[in-house]
Amino acid sequence: MLTPARVSERELLDEHDAPRADVERSLRDLRRFNRYCGGVPVYRRMIRRFAPFRSIVDLGAGTADLLDSIRGDVLRIALDFKIDHLLYLRERSRARRVVADAQRLPFRSNAVDLVTSSHFFHHFDADENAVILGEALRAARRGVAVTDTRRHYTPLLFVRLLAVLRVVGPITRVDAPASIRRGYTVAEARNVAEKTGAVKAQVTKFFPFRFGILLWKST
Repeated sequence: MLTPARVSERELLDEHDAPRADVERSLRDLRRFNRYCGGVPVYRRMIRRFAPFRSIVDLGAGTADLLDSIRGDVLRIALDFKIDHLLYLRERSRARRVVADAQRLPFRSNAVDLVTSSHFFHHFDADENAVILGEALRAARRGVAVTDTRRHYTPLLFVRLLAVLRVVGPITRVDAPASIRRGYTVAEARNVAEKTGAVKAQVTKFFPFRFGILLWKST
């Protein structure tokens, strides 16, 4: 009753001809969502499950704000297929930038300790996500940590309210509701995780209205 049907809609931020000013406003919106709506604390909680680690790749990293939230001497690699997202605010970041496809990672096997993603899983269907998680496991020595917003009417109504109040930019007013409608339930995420061949797979809920997929290469 509280879970809308999954709808696949392309998001405006993924388009190649979006106005630059609107793109930058949307990237700032995403950074604020991470800071104030649970993205940063959930990300930190997940990666602590794999500590200690010295290197990490974040898929669909955008401006790399989550990587920059990590403390300590860690090699941070931000991967995204949109170079303009990676370049925005790069002078404030400690992360290295790589433009690449998450389904064909340009890293050798066991190249880094940990591969992560946040608010990236919903962009793909179940089969594509299984491929991405499999590639992430191949590149990781320790494991994979993925988080995204759960598909639920509560976060959907919240982002629609932000859109009505014009709290967010024009791209985010379209993309935020679309991303939740494209999202997964915990059960759906678990079905994908079980296809990866990980030695151990865990899918759990995080507050507020997030899920996490944790995959280990060894026990």
